[in-house]
Order: sequence, then C-alpha cells, then structure tokens
Amino acid sequence: MSQSNIIPFPARPNSDQERLQSSLQNLQAALDEQRSALRDWRFAMTELGVSVAGLGAAMHSYQATLGGVEGKLAELRSASVQLEDWADGALAEANGKDADAIS
Repeated sequence: MSQSNIIPFPARPNSDQERLQSSLQNLQAALDEQRSALRDWRFAMTELGVSVAGLGAAMHSYQATLGGVEGKLAELRSASVQLEDWADGALAEANGKDADAIS
C-alpha cells in the first residue's frame, strides 16, 4: 500500500485573548495597507498637480506666442494692402498715360 500524508487543519487560537490578538494584527495589517495606498494616492495627486501647472504655463506661453503672430500678421496685411493700393495707382497712372499717348 501507498503511504498517505495527513494535512492537519490550521490550529485555532485557544483563547479569546489569542483570537483578539490575531484580529488586532489583521486589522493593523489592513490599516498599514490603507495608509500605504493613501500615501501613494497623495503622491499621484501631487504629480498630477505639477503636471497640470506645467500644462497651464505652456498654454500661457503658447497664447502669448499666438498673440505675437497675430500682431505680425496684422502688420503684414496692412503692408500688403498699401502695396496693392500703390500697384493699383501705378497701373491706373500707366494706363492713363497710355490712353493720352494714343489720343
């Protein structure tokens, strides 16, 4: 015949005091895990705050850059309108001289 291994059941605490001590240890372990999770969550929230602040600063910088581009585009548009007006005047003057030369 083959031999069998007998696995004993876990021993139960013998007294109320031992059961209370075991429960307190389990509670302490759960509290330690909760403290660790809360510490990790606070750290993540701090990192998120730093990231959001950096994003805000980048957006302000981008907005300022866009404002500068807007100003330069307005100047270029004004210059192009002036150039167009000058060109229209020059063409009108040239066409006027050509018309005078023909008549």
